[in-house]
Order: sequence, then structure tokens, then C-alpha cells
Amino acid sequence: VSTQSTGSSGINAEYGKQWYQRRVRGVKLYRRNECSKKQSYGKRVREVEGGAFSPLVMNTGGGIANEFQKVLRTLSTRISKRTEEPYSEVMAHLRTRLRFCLLRSCLIALRGNRRKIAITGLAHTELVI
Repeated sequence: VSTQSTGSSGINAEYGKQWYQRRVRGVKLYRRNECSKKQSYGKRVREVEGGAFSPLVMNTGGGIANEFQKVLRTLSTRISKRTEEPYSEVMAHLRTRLRFCLLRSCLIALRGNRRKIAITGLAHTELVI
């Protein structure tokens, strides 16, 4: 049995190192964005509205920051208990809806909105979760 490594393991190790560095950079960016949003809105939410603030930070590739993942887990757990659907299906549905919303907002930012926006009062809007 040979203990020498092949040439491809060096390539895999280098790819792994690059992937790890990108991953760490992404986590740092998420954390920085979470902290800046907390500084901007956290105090006002605590003092004026008397609530807690969890920034929902995600990137255009569909990646989700830690606090957003915690919010999704909590929301999925509550919805799955209430509707008696499997947790995995509820989580998949929420993630899919969020990604399509993100895609729609990116497209609108790139090409502009082609629809006329009807402004309605919030009193008539109902949010069902």
C-alpha cells in the first residue's frame, strides 16, 4: 500500500481551500450586513415598537444569513404544527417562495416594473400565514 498522494489531491485541496475562503468571506459579509441593519433599525424597534428585530439578510444567489435561517426554522415549525404538514415540506415551500420573491425583485431592479402599481390602503390587505 502506497502512502504517497496523487497529483489530483493537491488540486482538490486547493479547490477546497478556495471554497473555504469564499465561504468565510460570505459569512463575514452576512454578519456585517446583519450588524449594520441591527444598528440602523434595532434601537427604534425596541424603543418605539417594543419588539425584537431580526434582519432578513440574503444574497442574490439564494444564500441566507444565520438569523434569517433561525427565523425560517421558527416560522416553519409553527406553520407545520398548525397545519399538520411535514416540517420539510413547509420549509421547502417557504424557501421556494422567498427565492422567487428575490428573483422577481432582482428582475424589477434590472429592467424596471412594467405593471402599473395600484396603491391601496393597508386596511384592506390581509396577510395569511
